[in-house]
Amino acid sequence: MRKLFMAAGLVSIACIAAMPAMAQDEPKAEVSGGFSYFHAGRGGNLYGWDGSVAGNLNNWLGIVGEFSGHYQSNSSSVSLPIVTRRVAVLAPGPIGPFTTRADQNIYKFLFGTRSSYRKDKRLTPFAHVLPGFARSHVDGFVMVPPGLGIADFSFSDSATAFAMAIGGGLDIRLSRSWAFRAIQADYLLTHFAGQTQSNARITTGIVYRFGK
Repeated sequence: MRKLFMAAGLVSIACIAAMPAMAQDEPKAEVSGGFSYFHAGRGGNLYGWDGSVAGNLNNWLGIVGEFSGHYQSNSSSVSLPIVTRRVAVLAPGPIGPFTTRADQNIYKFLFGTRSSYRKDKRLTPFAHVLPGFARSHVDGFVMVPPGLGIADFSFSDSATAFAMAIGGGLDIRLSRSWAFRAIQADYLLTHFAGQTQSNARITTGIVYRFGK
């Protein structure tokens, strides 16, 4: 009987000692996906998706790979001016309207570290720094009005540049394996054409947690 009580006592001590570690047990990996809004620093609002894969090294530090795509389409019709006696007049007819359409997309491939604060079982705020690169593409066409002797033409251009996201967000626990990413807000720097662009990105979505 005494041996039984000693064994029970040892088990109790082991359980008590393990409780803090259990309370702070982190998921081994996390996968997220959702809707994302991208505001280009020089104008333009693009909408798309964002996904990430993270492996947690310990309770607060993880390695993250993040991938996102944002898209925008613009179309317009304009008339070109005729200059008569130095007075610009918007003239319809043979010099207008010109119809233009442009489709733009930008993809980001980012990798870095994430720091999470897991003291609260329900709320997990986090911050990250994710350098990488961005790939931008634009194509479109211009429809020329008849009578000018000029054929319709199209254009296309692509570029790849350095990119980096600095920001963070908040995950809300839904169940043992699922969480809702209430918000992720980032300052997203890109460096196209030898110039720095300061952009903003906001993301929301769902997180699946493995091995928690």
